Amino acid sequence: MSSPKNKLEFISTADASQSASLREVLLSSMPGKGGLWVPKVIPQITPDFIEKHRNDTYAQLAEAVISPYLADELGPDVLKRLCNEAFNFPVPLVYPKGYQGKPEGAISVLELFQGPSAAFKDFAVRLLVRVTAHVLGKDFPELTILAATSGDTGGAVTEACANVPGVRAVVLYPRVGVSAVQESQIARRRPGVVAISVDGTFDDCQALVKRALADQALSQRRPLLTANSINPVRLIAQVPFAFHVRRLLAKNQRLAIIVPSGNLGNVGAVQLARRMGLPVDSLIAATNINSPLPDLFATGKYQPRRSTPTASNAMDIGDPNNLPRLLAWHQGGPAVHAVTVTDAETLDVMRRVRALGGYVVCPHTAVGWKAAEDYIKNNQNTQVVVFGTAHPAKFPEVLEQAFGDRNASTFPYALPAPEPLRTGNDYEAIRTILESEAGFR
Repeated sequence: MSSPKNKLEFISTADASQSASLREVLLSSMPGKGGLWVPKVIPQITPDFIEKHRNDTYAQLAEAVISPYLADELGPDVLKRLCNEAFNFPVPLVYPKGYQGKPEGAISVLELFQGPSAAFKDFAVRLLVRVTAHVLGKDFPELTILAATSGDTGGAVTEACANVPGVRAVVLYPRVGVSAVQESQIARRRPGVVAISVDGTFDDCQALVKRALADQALSQRRPLLTANSINPVRLIAQVPFAFHVRRLLAKNQRLAIIVPSGNLGNVGAVQLARRMGLPVDSLIAATNINSPLPDLFATGKYQPRRSTPTASNAMDIGDPNNLPRLLAWHQGGPAVHAVTVTDAETLDVMRRVRALGGYVVCPHTAVGWKAAEDYIKNNQNTQVVVFGTAHPAKFPEVLEQAFGDRNASTFPYALPAPEPLRTGNDYEAIRTILESEAGFR
């Protein structure tokens, strides 16, 4: 892979004259004048890249994909070690057995939920926390990783930060809309974790996080880092997903990737992979009714929404953070499409895939499966890969709705009772917690 001649530099999507180093981006993950950080230079893969790495472990492949971005900053040996530590679980591509020989046999699920929090965000957050500790740990003995979550990010952040010396996770989540399994993962008592249940929506939690990150007086007292997908290192860590899919298929096989989408970080990562030269014939963001993306692509007008609860709760986002990045990489690049899937369609897909395919999908993956079914009707001879974003057992209430059986899937890890702090939609209360020693002592 060809890489930039200079060290990694980030620029703002809103103003290319704003630039920052990796260290600066970790300390201030949002540009001061708006927009989001993106790499200034997008490295290009060589024609033989996939064949060269076809038989690598996932960690080896990820290291090769990420290397042009981070190897010069971290050193190649450090990057290798961090990738081996972060990506130490399987990443299988699964074809539901019941669909063999049928049109749906062209659809597979990339199970991105085999990590410790049983969600795809493990990949990015585990690498981000390790990169952050390596780059900043010597200067800042106490680091706060601040995140808002609609479900899965929170579990990934707390799993990645728990019991790491000098690091605490402070995670805000909406009191209504997060599943019991997700809340246990976010808010069970552990050293290095502060979970805050907010009386509001995910968008409210996200706004509180953005306000804290912009609070200069607070940041001088307590350096605040973010594990939300606005952090570009987290997005870079997700780019290998698409490369992994590509190398699991035959060399000239047509490929469509369907990404269940809320905050648009994952679909942005696939689009970045395409801008690096990875051949992906179609990319579709499959959204629930909260997303403004389908309307934006259809009309050219962006209208953020107040999100309402759905079965695919981690995608209940009416003002997605990563839209500026996706649009930056969409413009002048390969097309990205977006579709809306309703709750009724989501539950119907969950039932059909279980009954006909012998496979249980989570509600978010079901949104992607519905988009895949619609895609294959008009696209023959294409392998369609749906990103499986979370273990279905994380959503027992939705399993009950779909199957009348909340135990249709079994969660692989223990789920102790949650013990969050509780606040209203109150920035001063959040600020007080962030200023305190909570989580460090």
